[in-house]
Amino acid sequence: MLTRVLEYSRAVRQCHLDALFDLLRIPSISTLPAHEQDMEKAADWLLAYLRAMGLKRVQELPTEGFPVLYAEWLGAGPQAPTLLVYGHYDVQPVDPLDEWHTPPFDPTIVGSNLYCRGASDDKGQLFAVLAAIESWLSVSSRLPVNLKVLLEGEEEVLAPHLARVVWRDRELLATDAVLICDEAILDPQTPLIITGVRGNLYLELEVSGPAHDLHSGTFGGAVDNPFNVLVRLLAQIQDATTRRILIPGFYDSVLSLDDAERERLLQIPLTDEMACQVAGVPALAGEEGYTTLERAGVRPTFEIHGMPGGFTDPGHKTVIPARAAAKLSMRLVPDQDPQEITGLFEQYVRSFLPPTVQLTIHRLGSALPAVVDVKAPAVRAMAHAFELGFGAAPYYFRGGGSLPIVRHLQDALAAPVVLIGFGLPDDNSHAPNERLHLPNWHRGIETLVHYLAILGGQE
Repeated sequence: MLTRVLEYSRAVRQCHLDALFDLLRIPSISTLPAHEQDMEKAADWLLAYLRAMGLKRVQELPTEGFPVLYAEWLGAGPQAPTLLVYGHYDVQPVDPLDEWHTPPFDPTIVGSNLYCRGASDDKGQLFAVLAAIESWLSVSSRLPVNLKVLLEGEEEVLAPHLARVVWRDRELLATDAVLICDEAILDPQTPLIITGVRGNLYLELEVSGPAHDLHSGTFGGAVDNPFNVLVRLLAQIQDATTRRILIPGFYDSVLSLDDAERERLLQIPLTDEMACQVAGVPALAGEEGYTTLERAGVRPTFEIHGMPGGFTDPGHKTVIPARAAAKLSMRLVPDQDPQEITGLFEQYVRSFLPPTVQLTIHRLGSALPAVVDVKAPAVRAMAHAFELGFGAAPYYFRGGGSLPIVRHLQDALAAPVVLIGFGLPDDNSHAPNERLHLPNWHRGIETLVHYLAILGGQE
């Protein structure tokens, strides 16, 4: 039966690709209010596809945000394990639009790469899982495991509502393992199993000064410029030489690497030269005393993402702005808590605040970090599936990105989470010209076909 399913998945590659194209064409950008109808359209499309696949109990779960979708197939029997598949159908904004080589929501194949927003993060990867499930159901009308599917539309805005759904409906979602396909492998020949994710704390700082914009010739030197104050505040957060974050207590809860995880990192064949090439930078930077892989996955970060305010149009305008703002984030690692770090951050920056301005700190989102149990049978089964699908044993790496729901799935369902993906480090996720390497996608579908068989004891 496994051979027949693999043959079928290869024979219908174009059909699966055509369906993925249909989903990719929907501009489901969760962070922009103008795309609320597109979010609903993407959810409706997926509901229809889940039904067409042969899944049962296809429905929306009540939530205050964008639709959370649920489906199941429980025909493998009580002795078979249950697998919960998680994915998200929302995507990032496409700006700057003029840097795209092809229209961002017009799927385009160039060589062996598929270009489109969402191709890698996460519609393409989610659809690899659906394609594997569909292949099993089309060939044998059954799956080797009991299956549940949970899809959301708010991952890119730190999933503010899904955790409540998971805890509320934990009996419905009860499972033996959770599969999330939303990550990258090292290169087309080198698979990875992600052993954890960083958390996130996204803040906006707003410094307010004069009641309205002022002429810098009349008032310059006599009143504080909110941008000048903001820049001075931001400069206090990170040491310019060591790159350590200077907030007192910031590192107190950071979980140190154990010997086994450090040894797994040392085995990954990634050089600094390779990292520079992927990032397109002349040299790497980061916290002093740590390797590139440690900086990218197991250490916390501080990043400034944008500084709105003042005059930014072409030409010049000598104005002291009434306000200045900065959007920033801190990737957090186990066992840092976003709420605690928010308090430490605010106390620290206010200690430098002059009496000439006012500071408002908006917490725009947060996510808890998580660590995966690499010894769990569901994780070991995925390692075997990678060997069959890619012809290579995977390496193990704690990922640097954030998946807000991982920790809640672990805690609410008391189940191990399997974190994998078939993207590449240079897929331009969250950037112009996002792409998916199609040979990876095809191998990924076959890997997942094997995984279902292994997990269900049929290989």
